[in-house]
Amino acid sequence: MSELRARLRSLRAVHNRPARRFTERPEPYYAPLDGEDDGTPQPLEALLPGDLHETPVGAVYVVRKLHPRDHTHGDGILDEWLSQSLSGAAMFSDRRLAGVDPRRCLFLDTETTGLGGAGTLVFLVGVGLFTDDSFEVRQYFLRNPGEEPAMLHALQTLLDGYDALVTFNGRNFDVPLLAMRYSLNRQRLPFDRWPNLDLLYPARRLWRRRLESCRLSSLETAILGVRRTTNDVPGALIPQLYHEYVRTGDARQMARVMYHNLNDVLSMVTLATQLCTVFTEAKPSALHCDDLLSLARWYESLSMLKQAETAYSAALNAAHHEADRKLILESLALLLKRQDRREEAAIVWEALAALAPSNPLPRVELAKYHEWTTGDLPQAIDWTEAAIQAIQNWPLSPSRQAEQHELQRRLDRLVRKRAE
Repeated sequence: MSELRARLRSLRAVHNRPARRFTERPEPYYAPLDGEDDGTPQPLEALLPGDLHETPVGAVYVVRKLHPRDHTHGDGILDEWLSQSLSGAAMFSDRRLAGVDPRRCLFLDTETTGLGGAGTLVFLVGVGLFTDDSFEVRQYFLRNPGEEPAMLHALQTLLDGYDALVTFNGRNFDVPLLAMRYSLNRQRLPFDRWPNLDLLYPARRLWRRRLESCRLSSLETAILGVRRTTNDVPGALIPQLYHEYVRTGDARQMARVMYHNLNDVLSMVTLATQLCTVFTEAKPSALHCDDLLSLARWYESLSMLKQAETAYSAALNAAHHEADRKLILESLALLLKRQDRREEAAIVWEALAALAPSNPLPRVELAKYHEWTTGDLPQAIDWTEAAIQAIQNWPLSPSRQAEQHELQRRLDRLVRKRAE
C-alpha cells in the first residue's frame, strides 16, 4: 500500500516525452526511379528481374529480394523478431503460437484485383522468411491469370515448410481469399493447419485510443517510424493498375505495386516484434499513456490481473492530463476492488474523489467501504452526503433525478442504521 501511495504522490512529477523521430528511407527497391521514367512502356523482366519457378502445373514468375538480417526498417531491425517469445502472441491470438520458433513463421501479404468474392484474383503473394544469413522476400506474380495454378502450387510447397503465418488482416481477407482460389483451382490447402498471428487485431487493441486509423500505413507513420518513398502506390489503385498491366504489358506501375507489397511484408516483421515485446515486457513504462491504459484493459480482459495493475500504475505515472488520470484511477480502483483489496482501492478512490468533484462514484464506493469494511458509519454517511453534493451541478435530467433518489435512499438507510 505504501508503494501505491508513493505512485499517487508522484503524479505531478511526470515530464513530457520527446516527440518521435522518423527515419527516412529514400532508397528505392525497384526501378524506375522517380524522375527517370521517359514514358516508354517497359516489360516486366526489365524492371523486376526474377526467375520462372517450375511446378507440375506450369511456371510462375518469382522476384526475390534479400536483406541482411540486421536490416533497419524504420525504427526497427528485422532480426529482432528472432529473439521474441511467442508466448505473449499466444495469449492475444492463437494459443498454438506458444510453441512456435519465430524462425518458423512465414510473413504473408497479398495484392488482389478487388475486395473479395469469386471474381477476385490474387495476382501477387509476397512472403517473408528468415534464412541462415538474411531475410528474404519472395514475390509470386501472375504475369497473366493463367499462371494462377502454378502460383498456388508453389505457395503450398513453401507453406509446407513452416509452422505459422504472420499476416495483417489475413484472418478476414488474405487467407479466406487464398482458400477460395485454391478451391476454384481444384487444389486444397487447409489454412487452419497453421496458427495465424494476425497483427491487425492486437494493433487495434493497443493503439486505437490515440490513433485515428490502425491501417498498416498509419501504423508505419505513427508507430514504426517508416516513411515510404514516392515509388509507393495507394492500395486502392492497385486493382486498376494490374488490369492495365494485363491489357498493355507495360510493367512500370507494377514496379510500384511490388514496392508496396515488399514494404508491407517488411513492416509486418517490425510490427510483430513491437507487439510481442509490449506484451512480454515486465515493466512497460516506455509506452504512451493511452497505450498503457489500453494494455492494462487488455490484460484485465485476459484475467492477467497482476500485469494489468502494473500497466495501470505505469499509465498513471505517464499521464499528463487530468482527464486521463481520472480514467486510470477509476479503472485501477475497480481492479483492486475486483480482487477484494478494498483498503488499497479506498486509497485510489480518495485520490479520484479529490480530482473529480462532480463524480459521485468514488464517494459511493468510499461510503460502501466504510459501511461494510471499516464499520465507520459516520464516514459512510459523510461520503454519501458528498456524493449527493457531487451531482448538484449536473444538468436537470431523469438520470440525475434517479441518481439523487438512489443516493438519498442510501443516506436515509445509513442514518437509521447509526441510530439503532
